[in-house]
Amino acid sequence: MNLLIAMPGPPEPDAAPPPELPSLTRMLLRARRLPDAPDWRVGVHRALQGAEAGSLAPAALAACALPQLPQPDATLCFVTPLHVVAGMTRVHLPPGGILPLDEREREAWRNAFNAEFVDAGVQLLAAGSGWLMTAAFAHAADDAAPESLLGAALERSPAQGEAARALRRLGAEVEMWLAAHPLNEARAARQAPAVNCFWFWGGARRNFPAPFAHAPNSVSSNVEADPWLAGLASHCSARLHPAVADLHQAMQQQAALIVLQQPAQRPPWEHWSWLEAQWFTPASQALRAGALQSLRLQIGRGAWRLPHASPLRWLRRSRPWWQVVGA
Repeated sequence: MNLLIAMPGPPEPDAAPPPELPSLTRMLLRARRLPDAPDWRVGVHRALQGAEAGSLAPAALAACALPQLPQPDATLCFVTPLHVVAGMTRVHLPPGGILPLDEREREAWRNAFNAEFVDAGVQLLAAGSGWLMTAAFAHAADDAAPESLLGAALERSPAQGEAARALRRLGAEVEMWLAAHPLNEARAARQAPAVNCFWFWGGARRNFPAPFAHAPNSVSSNVEADPWLAGLASHCSARLHPAVADLHQAMQQQAALIVLQQPAQRPPWEHWSWLEAQWFTPASQALRAGALQSLRLQIGRGAWRLPHASPLRWLRRSRPWWQVVGA
């Protein structure tokens, strides 16, 4: 069996040191390093060898989850609800700032947004467990994915061009609208953090991707599929299995692609310890036993392939996994 396991990269090491992950450390030591990608989603696209490998924007692939998208030339972006914290000199995204909304609350926010901003020519569309926004200026949403910004200051350079300025104006109007919204009053009543920012990111013009040369027929995810993964599965006509708990379960489902994302309720380093126990150690064992013939790891921007036949791999000096992944 050949397998691709992909995930966002780890957070920057902070006051709490990263956990020791011996199985991942050994696999990285013995793997062949592949060329880096701009981000992990583009890395997955390259691994599946789409005709536009490296050039197809993730939002364009996510649009495949929206067969009802009316405009063939639409521009769109991802939208993620956040709880950001304002300090004396900066706004930052704390751990837990990416808010998990259940389906009912997601729909309530989406319908409220569409009713409020209908005159602005924008629309939120449900895709997987999240949203895509269509607008004449959505392609200008060039901010990074929020999972890469946890703990970081949300700093932006000045808007360049009318589309970027229109998007900034919308963002400011949305923040004022959120400040006193009844849905946030309901969140406060149950002591949940307020939704105080809609993060517009990953903007693109709609594209119609060519079939992948190595399209998976089964895709697994440890969490509910986000818009990008829902779009990928739809484009490949692949079976999608959310909430997969471990490698054994994924292999039973014959998953050729496994996407592992950080659950909102799990602390980051606890999540990486979970990855070690449920995924990296079983993958290492499956490679040794021959149950896996080939494994490709996409961790953040970096990619690795196992097994690596070169005898020179034994001459490498072992380094902590977070140094290898961050290199």
